Amino acid sequence: MLKLNQQTADRLQALSDLKRDLRAGKKTAIGDAKSRAREKLNQLMERLKLIRKLYADDPKQMARQMAALAKEMKGLVKDYAKAAKASGELFGEDLKTPPDPAAPPEAQAAARKVIEDEAKMEIQGDMEFIKLVRGAGQALKDELEKAKIKGVLTLPGKFEQSDDYKAAKDGLKDLDTSLDDMDQQIRHDMPPGSLMTLAA
Repeated sequence: MLKLNQQTADRLQALSDLKRDLRAGKKTAIGDAKSRAREKLNQLMERLKLIRKLYADDPKQMARQMAALAKEMKGLVKDYAKAAKASGELFGEDLKTPPDPAAPPEAQAAARKVIEDEAKMEIQGDMEFIKLVRGAGQALKDELEKAKIKGVLTLPGKFEQSDDYKAAKDGLKDLDTSLDDMDQQIRHDMPPGSLMTLAA
C-alpha cells in the first residue's frame, strides 16, 4: 500500500512539474510575441522618420506611405492583442486554481497575490504598448494632414478625394478600431477585484 501511495505521489508531482513547464513555455512564447510587436513598432517609427524626409514634398506618395504604415501597425496590434489575450487566459487559469490546495490559507493568499501582481504588471505593459501605438498613429495622422494641405495647395483636383488619401484615412481609422478592441479585451481580462486604473 505504501508503494502505491508513493507511485501516486510521484505521478502527481510529475503532473505538477509538467503543468509548471507548460505554463513557463506559454509565458515565454507570449513575452516573445509581445517583444516582436514592440520591436516592429520601433522599426516602423524609424521608417516614418525616413519617409518624412523622402516624401516631404510629395503629398500623394506621403499618403500612400501613411496607408502602408497604418496597415502594418494594424497587423502588429493584431499580433500583440493575440498574445495579450493568451496572457489574460493564462493568468485567469492561474487565479481559478490555487497553486497548492494543501497549503495553509495564508500561503494560498500570498501565492494568489503574487499572481495578481504579475497580471497587473503584464496589463500595465499592455496598456503602455497601446499608448505607444496611439502616439505612433497620431504621428501618421499628423503627416497625413500635412500631406492633405500640401496636396490641396499644389495638386490639381481634390486631393482629399484621391484613392491614396482615402486609403490612408481608412487605414488609420482601422488602426484606431483595432486599438480600441485590444483595450477592451485587456480591461476584460484584468484580474477580478483589481482596483487598477488604466489609461490608454
